[in-house]
Amino acid sequence: MQANIGVIDANPSSTAGVIEIMSQLHQYVPQKAQQLRVIPTHGDCMAVERMVDAKRARACDTTPANRLEGLEPTPQEFHHRGLMLQVGLSLRNVDVQLVQ
Repeated sequence: MQANIGVIDANPSSTAGVIEIMSQLHQYVPQKAQQLRVIPTHGDCMAVERMVDAKRARACDTTPANRLEGLEPTPQEFHHRGLMLQVGLSLRNVDVQLVQ
């Protein structure tokens, strides 16, 4: 399914703005028998962190849609590779420090 969502007038640098953006995107999450189908929401590292913060801010809401459960923040492939490399190097440095 393709949908033109247009421009969302919200600040993506603030938690409130990201909540607004994710709420608008959540309208396009498919449902089957009252079950939300989780779809990935891609972004760079900072955007993913803000999306996670937005979901935490809505964690105590009453409905799955209001908790933004249909959107799963995921880093874009390039950023994902960078994160995995960073984690790998961090673990390597920890091992080296433990040996010394």
